[in-house]
Amino acid sequence: LEENTYTDIAQVLEDADIMLIPKVDFLHLVNSNPDISQKFIKLLANNVSDKEAQLVKLAYNSLRKRVADGLLMVNNRYKENETDIPHIQISRDDLANMIGTATESLIRTLGDFKSENLIEISDGRIVVKDEEKLSQIFN
Repeated sequence: LEENTYTDIAQVLEDADIMLIPKVDFLHLVNSNPDISQKFIKLLANNVSDKEAQLVKLAYNSLRKRVADGLLMVNNRYKENETDIPHIQISRDDLANMIGTATESLIRTLGDFKSENLIEISDGRIVVKDEEKLSQIFN
């Protein structure tokens, strides 16, 4: 591949400003500034720890627990950015990928949660109605 050819793809869940830093400039900054290199290493280490915890959850938690945890995690993220009742607007495919299940399994579990009055679904948006009960499923 040519040096300027990129093969990675990312999709944001909310508005974001994305900036491309040339590799040479990034390496120079990291190598010449110990504070920045230390912060970057901490960031990567935290990311690895988070991913390890996610893998443990995928391996040992039931589908209901994983869906409840995923909904709570995304709901808390939206709660930080909204003043009204937060509603989760994420594709079912993205949510299924996030929690490590098939989309069909996620949809069935969301239907169960809806019939248990834990969530409300309208126009493709999910509103968590009972955070406490969802937390109890996870814990």
